[in-house]
Formats: sequence, structure tokens, C-alpha cells
Amino acid sequence: MKILLVDDHPLFIEGIRGVLQRLDDNLAIQTTGSCEEAIERTAEDDDVDLLLLDLNLPGVSGLDGLVELRHQLPATPIVLISASEDRNKVLRAIELGAKGYIPKSSTPDIIITALQLVLSGGVYLPMAVLDTVNSSQLKTCNADGQTLTPRQVEVLGLVAEGLSNKAIANRLSMAENTVRVHISAILRFLDVTNRTEAGVAAARMGLLQENES
Repeated sequence: MKILLVDDHPLFIEGIRGVLQRLDDNLAIQTTGSCEEAIERTAEDDDVDLLLLDLNLPGVSGLDGLVELRHQLPATPIVLISASEDRNKVLRAIELGAKGYIPKSSTPDIIITALQLVLSGGVYLPMAVLDTVNSSQLKTCNADGQTLTPRQVEVLGLVAEGLSNKAIANRLSMAENTVRVHISAILRFLDVTNRTEAGVAAARMGLLQENES
């Protein structure tokens, strides 16, 4: 497996190298300090299995850098790793094609779990960044006045967190087929077609937003 890490913080690069080694026994990690260098390098060699991108880089950075690299590597999952935990940036990044957003404050276990989810075809949306709370505090009514059941609220929260159907089933002690039924209902409720859109739509609609006291 080949990973391209785009970051200009030497201490972070050295620290995450050891974490990433847990992903694969035959892991090759390449690093660049800027989006421009990453674009230039991948133009010559686009054989990259995963790209990790810091949002705050010199030169082309932030979401502009994400757009450029998505164009350069349309088939490669790009995950943002940033010290910023701006909820709006998270949602915008996912809309622009990022497959995950991992705060640099995350533990090694969370980083590995998130990247494994992305590599298996999922999208990682950290609950902390989305300012979510437990299911009893969630708003559950959409624009048409329709509501979710308490169990569907629980499932929606875990979908937004990036858990697979199997992981949700294990967490909530239910059959995996039941999880699929709940997710189908949630997609209809949110008027979206997939899990990624569900997480973004739920956050934008305020379904994953803290109630004011």
C-alpha cells in the first residue's frame, strides 16, 4: 500500500508514520510539504492508494488544495487531517469529495479505525467535529413534519460517525438486516441516496446539532 502524506509539520509527520504502519505490513509512505508539490508528484506517478492532506499549508491550501488533488487523483480516497475542527469546513470538505476528516487531536486507535473505514469504501465523519450529542438530545423532525423513531435516531448518529452496518448492529445489539431497514428509512427521511449524503444532510438540517438550553 502506498500513502502520500501532504503536511509541513515534521513532528506530526514523524509521529503519524508509526501509527500508519499499523495499516499494512507492506506500507510505503511518501511525504510532501505542499499541495503544489503533491500535484506535481502525482502528475508523474498517480499510483497512490490513500492521500492524507493537511488543510493549513503554505501556498495552495485548504479546500482549494483538496479540489486540485481530487482532480489529479479521482480514484484515490483523500482524507483531511487537520488541527482545525470547524464544522462547516468538515461538511464542505465532504461535499467536495473528501472521504474523511480526522482531527489531529485524535488518538492513534481512532485514526486507524477511520482510515480502515475509508479504505473499505466508507466515509469518516467525526461526531466531535459535527458538534453532535447523544441521541436523547437530537432534533428529529424534518421540513415535512416527519419524524424518526428513537432507534432510527441512534442509527443516524452512528451513520454520521462513519460506522459500518455491522459495527452499528454490534453497538446497538440488533440484526444487521434491521440496521439496513432503519438506514433505508433514514435515507427517505432525509431525501438522500447514500450514507455520506445522509451525514451531511442531517448536520445541515440541525439533526445533529446541540439543543440550546
